[in-house]
Amino acid sequence: MAARARRGSDSRCCDPVAAPWEWRAYVDEGLASCVELAKWLEGLPPFERSRQQGEIDDLFDAASRGELWDSGDARTKIKPIRLDPEIFELRRKALAKNLRFYHGEPPELPDALVSLHRHIKSDRPSQQDEVEHAARRYRDGRPTLWS
Repeated sequence: MAARARRGSDSRCCDPVAAPWEWRAYVDEGLASCVELAKWLEGLPPFERSRQQGEIDDLFDAASRGELWDSGDARTKIKPIRLDPEIFELRRKALAKNLRFYHGEPPELPDALVSLHRHIKSDRPSQQDEVEHAARRYRDGRPTLWS
């Protein structure tokens, strides 16, 4: 029997009964792709920057309350990215930019979501590099941060 395909709805972010989830930050803010996202936000006019940051905050708040769902199309706000380690992607379209926020849900932290990485998506081969970076952050953080 074939295994069921994973969906974004397998995430804690889609379980309002067990929520709320606590966000834990484990992002390398100095990484070039994280800096690029921060600079893009900083470069927006003040009102637009505030609006975009508010939309990002709303996405993270909805995730922590378990209010997301996988719509099954390109507009979904949550998508599974990796199985080992299990990483999910929060997605946001902002002014023709595709923003991506990766998080893990380690069993060692049953009440938490761990923010691992963020960037502006490109269709370059570096997209897979961004996913691999998130997986490394997850693996590297487990023995020290989560034990």
